[in-house]
Amino acid sequence: MTWPLNDIYLALRAQMPGIKVEILQTIDSTNSELMRRAKNGLTDPLLLIAEEQTAGKGRLGRTWYARPGDALTFSLGLELSAEDWSGFSLAIGLGILNGLDPQRSYPMGLKWPNDIWLGPAHTARKLGGILIESTISSQHNPGAGRARYCVIGVGINLVAPEGLDLSRAAAGMCELDPTSTPASVLITVGPQIIKNILRFEAQGFNSFQNEFADCDLLMGQQVSMSNGLTGRACGVNSSGEFLIQTQSGVVPITSDEVSLVGIDF
Repeated sequence: MTWPLNDIYLALRAQMPGIKVEILQTIDSTNSELMRRAKNGLTDPLLLIAEEQTAGKGRLGRTWYARPGDALTFSLGLELSAEDWSGFSLAIGLGILNGLDPQRSYPMGLKWPNDIWLGPAHTARKLGGILIESTISSQHNPGAGRARYCVIGVGINLVAPEGLDLSRAAAGMCELDPTSTPASVLITVGPQIIKNILRFEAQGFNSFQNEFADCDLLMGQQVSMSNGLTGRACGVNSSGEFLIQTQSGVVPITSDEVSLVGIDF
């Protein structure tokens, strides 16, 4: 697989001058690899790309499936300090969306808390996902805010995976742009992710709330949570919590699985 490293460096370093890029042919999981390195004190900003992940990770212990060349899979590891980490995955999702579809030409949307989907809602198919892991930063100072080493894992389908036991078919960027390659997608989404990371670190999720509302795939839909709660989705609050209008009032959700009523996401 060909990677135009100079173009990738130029795109990323415009937002984060000190970042390094590493490409591996195969690894179990880029998230796992960066967390292993962090335990050994290696926490400088690094974007780790894998052409193949043999044990790619999704949310709640799920596996991310992709054949080499059919998806862009990478993890970005760096030390950050934020007053409040709530809504971080939503800010990352917006960065990905801004890179993939800056003009909002495609029916893309974000499904709380960490997925990119090709809509509309009732026929939506998953295009990509985010998995964020973190640990206490090696530079952590109890008096200097909430510093952490964060690993932001991203998977974006170029070609929709087939032959898997999925609740619904997935989507791939090549459906929208047949010229898409892992490298071309990285060059578009990487800088936008870094831009949103720095903005989140400085301002928190509150500055993203209105932007997220414009891309919220579930807004106004009847939804059910894995904890049994049902109601109408009514966006997110300034902390990135998912809001459900129930008969007894609006309920904020911090962590759970959400599906459209009668449709398994």
